[in-house]
Amino acid sequence: MPTSSVASDDDSEPPPVLWWIVGIGLGLLLLGLGYAYLAGAFRAEPDYAIADIPSVHDPRFALSLEGLANSADTTGRLVGFWPTVDEVYAARAAGIRQAEHLIQYETYFMTPGHRANAFAEGVTDRALAGVKVQLLFDHQGTQDMPAKYWQRLRNVGIEIRFFRKPNWRAPLEYNSRSHRKLLIIDGQRVFIGGAGISDYWDGTAFDHDTAPWLDFELAYEGEVVNLLQGKFLQNWASTGGSISLKEGLHAVQTEGNTALFITDNSSTLNESSIRLLMQLHMLTAKRRLWIGSPYFVPDHNTTHCLIEACQKGVDVRVLTMGAATDKTIVHLASRELYGPLLRAGVKICEHQPSMMHAKFVLVDEDWVSTGSANFDPRSYFHNDELNISGNYPELARKVEQFFLDALENSLCLTPETWQKRPRDQKIKGQLALVFRNLL
Repeated sequence: MPTSSVASDDDSEPPPVLWWIVGIGLGLLLLGLGYAYLAGAFRAEPDYAIADIPSVHDPRFALSLEGLANSADTTGRLVGFWPTVDEVYAARAAGIRQAEHLIQYETYFMTPGHRANAFAEGVTDRALAGVKVQLLFDHQGTQDMPAKYWQRLRNVGIEIRFFRKPNWRAPLEYNSRSHRKLLIIDGQRVFIGGAGISDYWDGTAFDHDTAPWLDFELAYEGEVVNLLQGKFLQNWASTGGSISLKEGLHAVQTEGNTALFITDNSSTLNESSIRLLMQLHMLTAKRRLWIGSPYFVPDHNTTHCLIEACQKGVDVRVLTMGAATDKTIVHLASRELYGPLLRAGVKICEHQPSMMHAKFVLVDEDWVSTGSANFDPRSYFHNDELNISGNYPELARKVEQFFLDALENSLCLTPETWQKRPRDQKIKGQLALVFRNLL
C-alpha cells in the first residue's frame, strides 16, 4: 500500500506574519536611509584651507569676521554673568519682573515641569500688568509641552509663535531648527546663554546626572541689544508674526564702547558662517585655544585646524560632555573622532558629574566667543545659531574661571586611554558616524 508522507518542520515555510515584519523593517530602513540621503547626511564636505590669519588684535581680523563669517559689528557692555543653573534662572526671572514695556524671548528647548511653570507665572504676571510679551519657540524642541500650557499664556494676551512647524510642502525643512536662546527686556538688555526652560538643567531627569548641568548665562546692554532685537524679529516674521518697528525697536543705545561681533547661521546647506567663525578662531590663536562644546563632532576641516594650532605651539583644550549626556549617539560619534586630535596634543576633557552644555571659545588672553553654537555639523549646517565674539578681558576672565572650575570635575583623556575604550563602544561609535552630518 502506498505510504503517506508527512512534511518535516525543516520544509515548512515561515509564517506569513514573519514576512510582514521583515518587509516592514526593510521598508523603514530604506525610508530612513532615503531621508538621510535627501537631508544631506552623505554629502561630501567642502575641503579648503585658510592661511595667514591676522591676530585678534589686528584690525584686519575684525574685517575677516565681517566679510568671511558674515559677522555684524556693534558695541556693548557686559552687565551680568551667571555660572550656575540656579543663578541663570534667577537672573532671567528678575529680568522678566523688571520689564515695563516689552518681553521678547526665543528658545529651542522646553519640557513640562517646575522651570516651565515658573516661566509661565513670570510672563503671565507681566502680561497682566500691560507688558507686551512675544514668545518664539522652536516647534521640535518644545513638542512635549501640552496644548493647555500654550492656551494658558494666550488667554492673558501673550503672543506665541513656533519656528518651523511641520510643512508637507517642504518636509525636509523640519531638520533645520532654531537653536538660539535670547531674552530681550524692553529693548534695553539681552540675556544670552545655553539653557532651555527645563528641569533637565537641575540634573534630575537622568540617572547618570549627579549634579546640575554645566552651563552659564550672560547679559549685555548697549547697541548690541538693538541688533539682536532685529535678529529676533527676523525669525518672528518667518513664522508669520506681525512686526511693529515703533514698538519693537527701541532707541539705539550708544553706551558701551567694547567692540562686539554677532555671527548667526540661517539654516542653509551652503558654507556655514558659524564654521568659518570657529575656524578663524582656531587659526588665529597664538598662545591659547580653549573650547567648550557639549556636542563636539569635528569635521575634517575643523580637525585639521585644531591640529595645526597644536603644531604652532598653541595650548589647545576641549571641554565636552562625557557619559552623562542627553544624546548618547552624539557622544559615541564624538569619541570616535578623538584619536588624531589626542595624538597631535589636543587636550580633550569630558565633564563627569552631569551634562556639560556650555558653549564658548577662548582665544589667547582676552578674545572670547559665546552663544548657542557647537562644534558639530548640526550647528554648522542645519540650525539657526547665534554667537557674540569680541576682545573682552572682563568676560574672558569669567569664562576662563568657569572652564578651570569645570576641569576639576572632568576626565582628561590620553591617546592610550582612548585606544582602550570598550570594543562595543567603538562599534556603536562607527555606526553613529554614518549619520554624523545630521548629528
